[in-house]
Amino acid sequence: MNVIPPPPQAPPQVFVIGNATVSAEIGERDSIRQILYWIGFRGQQNINAIADDAFSGFSDIRVLTEKDITNMSSGFASRTQADGRILFGTRRTKLLKALIHWNEDFFRVSQLPSVVGLNEAIFIAQLERALARADIRKAIQDQTTTAASAANPGPLKSEKEWKQWEEKFTNYAAAHLGVGGVPLSYVIREANLPAPNINYPDFVTRTIACTPLAGEYFEADKLTVFNMIIAFTTGQPSGDWVKATHRYANGRRSMKALRDHFAGEGNATRNISEADRLKESLHYKSERALAFESFLTQCQKMYHIYEKEGETMSEEAKIRFLFKKVQHTGLKSAVEALKAQMTAGVNVTYTMAANHLSTAVSELPEYVSKNRNVSAVGEDKSEGSSEKPTIYNSDKSIKTGYIQGWHSLSEADQEKVKAERARKRAARKTGPNSNDKSATSNRMKQLVKQNKKYKRQIKSLKRSTNDDGNNNDSTDDDDEDTDAGDQFGGKASKKKRKKVKFNT
Repeated sequence: MNVIPPPPQAPPQVFVIGNATVSAEIGERDSIRQILYWIGFRGQQNINAIADDAFSGFSDIRVLTEKDITNMSSGFASRTQADGRILFGTRRTKLLKALIHWNEDFFRVSQLPSVVGLNEAIFIAQLERALARADIRKAIQDQTTTAASAANPGPLKSEKEWKQWEEKFTNYAAAHLGVGGVPLSYVIREANLPAPNINYPDFVTRTIACTPLAGEYFEADKLTVFNMIIAFTTGQPSGDWVKATHRYANGRRSMKALRDHFAGEGNATRNISEADRLKESLHYKSERALAFESFLTQCQKMYHIYEKEGETMSEEAKIRFLFKKVQHTGLKSAVEALKAQMTAGVNVTYTMAANHLSTAVSELPEYVSKNRNVSAVGEDKSEGSSEKPTIYNSDKSIKTGYIQGWHSLSEADQEKVKAERARKRAARKTGPNSNDKSATSNRMKQLVKQNKKYKRQIKSLKRSTNDDGNNNDSTDDDDEDTDAGDQFGGKASKKKRKKVKFNT
């Protein structure tokens, strides 16, 4: 009778513990078990049971979600002791969820997961960092609507808008996360191949530069970006340049078509011309003519154009340009000091030189004076100081404009300000010359009164003439519409005076 031997058992794994590191390349099976050991599971049987249930390899981890970990924890906890009951606990459950993000982070930068060179402390720290990155992605996802609205490039209407539109669209795409948790701007990056050896400022930027442009995630993301581009080009002349890419539904292909047209050789020539114009026209002579900060901004714009068009200026060339174009007499000593340092062998970068000159500019009398005036205008003497807010100007008149610390004023002072504001509003309604108008009105009243007096005198004279035998039926006693010219010696008045005869 032939007895079938049992299948050979894999030798028990010897785990790396403590501060010891994994120094040699190990397979996925042993790597997974080593990770479970670091997370806090003990006993070869328990570790094997968990690994066999869901962690046979790194590719299996990619399809898991945090909810799957919760369900697995509940499943093992519900088993009997004989069936292999395992209590994960809060900490181990949390670290298993972090493992999902840690594993995916490798694929986000076109790398394979590995524990080589790690020990327990380093690995746990990496899991914590993976959780933090997951929180960042969630924050980006939560802010998508707001960020996308702010970065919305609008329709691409003409060639002159291309440069700005491209930058805005890139930011717009970056505000949306793809299926794999990477900002969608990776789909339209100019480099085809990942560049993993560059020192990136943060992990998100690294994922944009290094996420593979292939695979199921990319297939889904390129469609999303394609729809974005179509939304901003349909009905515009720019839409004609992406029509040939419609059948591919590939946002990367569509963006390339736009770049080939708007940023082709002719566009590059125009960009270089713009940079050359800046190179020729830029000078710093004074803060009044052109602020030093604005001068540096324009310089940076010029450097960026040259770099984008493949004519990058070296550090030495940038520094020479800076020294040549800074022509303010008050900065000669600062420029000479920098030149002396360079002659002495000091490694002076363009940034160092620009910062040094910025400091020197801040000490120029014209700069100090300008900023002192600006500071005086915006000076707050009510908040953040010992001086209490006041409603009175230096001439003891009541303020009617903006008053810092309004809410700390007493109700009585607030009412005084309100009353003064109301008085000034009423005064403004009568016009700026209201006092003059009032004086004129008073004078007119006086003249009318005087006019009536004169009219009474004339009537009296007429009555006297009639009493002396000079009959005149037309006395004009009630003539209230006498020409004003009559009252001031006009022609009509003179004629009337000639008709009146006095007895002597």
